[in-house]
Amino acid sequence: MPKDVAEPPLTRRGKLARIAGTLAMVLALMATSLWGADDFFPFAPFKMYSHAHDPDGWANSTSLILTDATGRSFPIGDNDTGFRRAELEGQLSRFREDPALLALVAEAYEDAHPDSPEIVAAEVRIVSYELRDGERTGAETVEIAATWTEGDAP
Repeated sequence: MPKDVAEPPLTRRGKLARIAGTLAMVLALMATSLWGADDFFPFAPFKMYSHAHDPDGWANSTSLILTDATGRSFPIGDNDTGFRRAELEGQLSRFREDPALLALVAEAYEDAHPDSPEIVAAEVRIVSYELRDGERTGAETVEIAATWTEGDAP
């Protein structure tokens, strides 16, 4: 269309369709914000971001600890295996039910670090920190949520 020719205005039907679409989106966002789950994203907030921790309560930190053939134990990060902490926390119930799944994470670490000693054990550790006014008090508890040792059924 040439630049100097004005576009025709929307028809009544076109305006109503846009208003109905906008209203449907607003209602969907409102409904899923109140009753939605993570599966409804982007129409519902992720639970991990939609709640604040109590500044006078307990906060958890989940980590994956590997032990190599030399007996050295060390925590691993996202870049060590490609398995992110959020995925670890999201799959925690599966690791509790079947700790042998940790062998797959150990294998991924070995694949990413071929010159490192063999991984012979893995554990999921949850450290809970007590907070007062949003600062750590020094009180903490440690829970071993799942443990795998080489030789356990894969």
